[in-house]
Amino acid sequence: IRFIIKEYISFVDENIEFLSEENATKLIIKMEELQKEYLVKLEDEYNSNNIQAKLLQILEPEFDLTKLVPENVEDEEVKRILKDTYELGYKVDTAEGMFFPVIDYSFCGKYSQYLTEDMKDYIGIMSAESDKMPAKDAALVISWEELLERAFNMQSFLEKHKDSVKHEDVKSLYNKYVSFIVYGLNNTPLFKYEDNVMNNNAKAAYKNAIDKDGNLSKMLKGYYEVIEKNGFKLTEEVKKYREDMMKNF
Repeated sequence: IRFIIKEYISFVDENIEFLSEENATKLIIKMEELQKEYLVKLEDEYNSNNIQAKLLQILEPEFDLTKLVPENVEDEEVKRILKDTYELGYKVDTAEGMFFPVIDYSFCGKYSQYLTEDMKDYIGIMSAESDKMPAKDAALVISWEELLERAFNMQSFLEKHKDSVKHEDVKSLYNKYVSFIVYGLNNTPLFKYEDNVMNNNAKAAYKNAIDKDGNLSKMLKGYYEVIEKNGFKLTEEVKKYREDMMKNF
């Protein structure tokens, strides 16, 4: 399948400009399917033959991921794996001390001008995701503002592109983001463990978000008002409201 993806990308590069938006979009959807399929195999390669230790060695001492390019590597196996990673539209990411490949949606950015509106928007959403994951090691690694902004972009996609083939994919991602917004994460909770008080950065982000349009704003507005009424603390009333709100969501 590695060879198929390589040939496929060459075909897309050479022919996409001559296709209708619909056919160009079908090509990119198929390319994503192939990348998802091969990702499992590529992940296995990252976990074999001391590759993790070798990658870490290349990055020491300052742990700069931009150094992970084939030109910087002497080890032939690592060189080949990195070459495959970038040439086939993936990138290297890291979490919990491990390196792993992810689909690099920015790789598809060059095709956006040839695609349908929903696919352009989908690539925009997924590029933000692959450029910087929202969470790692059970903690937020983007700001609360950006978390909300991305969720609003997903909401907009779901309202605008109800018939899109990517509707369910975006909906699933949106649900994950809403959960992050409402609860926080284990290592970045919405309400701090020590005193059950709302995170200040989250409070500011919520305040800016509740006057926007759409269902997410309405939902957050009700939630924020209950939190505010309870002195920005996680009380039984806030917990009950949150539970009912998420059931309805």
